[in-house]
Amino acid sequence: MLVRSGANRRVGSKAKMGHSQLRRVIIDQTMFSMAFERDVDFQDVCPISTYLDLESGEVEWIYENDEDAYMEAGISPEENSTLRERTNASPQQYLEIPGLDHGDHHELLREFLDSDWTENMEDHTRARIAYSGSIGGWKKSVNDDRIVHAFYDYRERKTQQLAEEFLREHGVEPEWK
Repeated sequence: MLVRSGANRRVGSKAKMGHSQLRRVIIDQTMFSMAFERDVDFQDVCPISTYLDLESGEVEWIYENDEDAYMEAGISPEENSTLRERTNASPQQYLEIPGLDHGDHHELLREFLDSDWTENMEDHTRARIAYSGSIGGWKKSVNDDRIVHAFYDYRERKTQQLAEEFLREHGVEPEWK
C-alpha cells in the first residue's frame, strides 16, 4: 500500500466525508493526474502546492515564492500571489493535491514486479532481477520496451485508482473530462 505524501486534506479541514456525501466535480483528468502523479522529490524543484478548486474543478499550481513561479513556469508573481491569497481566503473551496514522493514511485514498481503482469516467466524473472533500487537503472537493465511499457500501463492504472480513492476520501466524486 502506498503511503501518501504531503497534506492529504482539504485546506481548511481534516474531516473526511462518507460516500453518501460525495460532491460531484468535473475535473480535467490530465491536469489532475499531472499534479497527483508527480514525483515531488524530483519534479518540484521549487516549493509548490497544487490544489483542486472544488467549485470549478480547476487544478491550481501555487508556488511558495512568487519569483519562482515566474522562473519555473512563466506565471507572473502577481498571478501566483493572487492564487495563493484566493486559496487562503476560501480554504473550504480547495483540496490540496499532495503528489507522490519518490518512495511511492518505487513502491509502484515493486508492486508491478510482484504482480501477475505477464504469464511469461522468463520476462517476469528478468524484470524482477533487473531492479536494484533505481527506477532509471531498472529501465536500462531490463532493456525491453515491452516490459517497460507494461510497467507504465500498470502505473497509470494504479495511480488513477489511487487518485479516485483520494478524491472520494475527501468527499469528491470525480467526473473526468
